[in-house]
Amino acid sequence: MVRDLSPSAPAPLDPASPAMGARIVEAWRRGALVLPLREDESPLRLPGLHKSVLPPSLSGQARVTLAGVGERFAAWRVIPQENAPVIARIAHVAPDELHQDLGHEIAALTLVPPEVGPDPIAVHHDAETSPLGHPYVVTTEVRGTAAAPEAWTGAHLSAHASRLAHLHSVPAPGRGPVTFGEEPWSSVPAGPQRLLAEVEGEVASWRERHGAVIAEHGLEPFLDAALAEVAGIEEQIAGLEAFVLSHGDLCATNILWDRVDPGGAPHVQYIDFEWAQGDDPARDLAIIGGPVHGGPWYVPLDEEQVAGFVSTYVAARRELGPVTDAIADTEALRSRMRAWTAYERTAMLVHVATRAATRSTHRRVLPVLRSTLAAHLGLPD
Repeated sequence: MVRDLSPSAPAPLDPASPAMGARIVEAWRRGALVLPLREDESPLRLPGLHKSVLPPSLSGQARVTLAGVGERFAAWRVIPQENAPVIARIAHVAPDELHQDLGHEIAALTLVPPEVGPDPIAVHHDAETSPLGHPYVVTTEVRGTAAAPEAWTGAHLSAHASRLAHLHSVPAPGRGPVTFGEEPWSSVPAGPQRLLAEVEGEVASWRERHGAVIAEHGLEPFLDAALAEVAGIEEQIAGLEAFVLSHGDLCATNILWDRVDPGGAPHVQYIDFEWAQGDDPARDLAIIGGPVHGGPWYVPLDEEQVAGFVSTYVAARRELGPVTDAIADTEALRSRMRAWTAYERTAMLVHVATRAATRSTHRRVLPVLRSTLAAHLGLPD
């Protein structure tokens, strides 16, 4: 259905505006913000979700505060009169700019181990019928704040590696989305897995949508180099015997620190699972940072720090049970990490370049990200 954009149709509210906050309050009051899924969509399974976490009443009086605005979502904290707050994440981009349907994110959260991320509560896919006028998801709140890349210590990196090992203890049969129902991996394609075709499609999309920006900033060599890096691991991806539930976007802004655990380690949990799916474990390991960095997203790490991070992760995986060669072969794991870094950071470079003309933060980040990525890919800066 095409939304009615005639002059008589009210424009959708800005998801980060005070008016949206008022609409959330009203939707909660009416009990419209959180509704059960229809039976024909399969019931939402909430393993480990306790009544003490989920408010017994999903209507009534509530306060809201804007928790933050990311690249694709505005997050609102909904605070009922009683019990714990919940988080409503509202898309502020067109549906075709989202990586996948929001239902896949909520389905993935049903598989996430305790203390790794939020519990899923609800999803509303359709802007036409949404009480907020936009697609959104509702989850329990994850307490904590993100640490700036320069504030990360060895203790932060070690805690993140151990928590990531717990997330990756959830096996997947291949690369693909999580779906509702008794067969959460039913949409994952069977047979040898592929990455190169996906990246080729993404690069073609960047060239079609952002050709002028790519030309202006001379980014074509980066696109070609990223494709070459991914082509170099295509045989490895096809031969992997095990995949995992992957977050898919574990940059520093999606990692929250809350307290110090009894053993003295900082306590960490993850948010914003919009990219979650079955995938190569090297993907999540690569995204946190390393030699290619810039902005609030990536932690600068030298070779020794990256090696220590991977070693801690592998050791934590072994404590949880036997590991496959996809993890145990650290040389191959690091090789895939380098290719994932080339792909993901090139995507971010294009994204930052498209916003540099209008956003000062992206304008400041662009030369740093470009320079460090050029060094990684062996390109002249």
